[in-house]
Amino acid sequence: MSGFFSRLFGGGDKAKVERRLRHPRDLLVGDIIKFSYLKQHDLSAQQFEVAQINTYVYGGLDYPELVLKDRSGNIVYLMVEEEDGEEYLALSKKVKKAQIREVISQEDLDAVMQRGTGTKVKVASQPEGLEQWLTKKYRETDDNVKGSFVKGDMRTLSAEEGRRQERFTSHTLVDKSDKYALEIEIYETGEIELSVTVYHDIDDIDEMWPAQVSDT
Repeated sequence: MSGFFSRLFGGGDKAKVERRLRHPRDLLVGDIIKFSYLKQHDLSAQQFEVAQINTYVYGGLDYPELVLKDRSGNIVYLMVEEEDGEEYLALSKKVKKAQIREVISQEDLDAVMQRGTGTKVKVASQPEGLEQWLTKKYRETDDNVKGSFVKGDMRTLSAEEGRRQERFTSHTLVDKSDKYALEIEIYETGEIELSVTVYHDIDDIDEMWPAQVSDT
């Protein structure tokens, strides 16, 4: 990626750090994040730039989704989630449309949509590049959750831009260790998106650097 670390290491006397990053929610486009050693080799000790920030809307609340990109152009999605007062990282990769049925069979996909919470599925296969992002069995924990997707960071969008929402219904399946998830989004257009997700502690972030801005 052109200029991936130019803001991080370049700039000489002109470069200045305007912000200090204390939490992943502080990250903005252009910032750099590095993970510690993780099971997923494409995350482990790797540095990513925040390429874009989009927003998911559930129940009137906005949840930023950070689009992270490494030097090779690999993309990972990051959200900060919370349960019982504890925050954690949800790191996801989107499954290519042609590979969705390789991960979850049509029969299991139909069962998830029809039976609801408690439905159990087995992963049909693990496509190349997703082996460390998937486990063998999942159980549906959230059924028919209504949400919307907004392209862009709602914290900075105009009211008109914020109204351009793509509505969907989601189904979430989690493994017995609560470390892996499958997230299925079914949009009003009929389009289906499948994400494979792994959960990590916030402490699994090794370091964060803000983008450096040159004086002019």
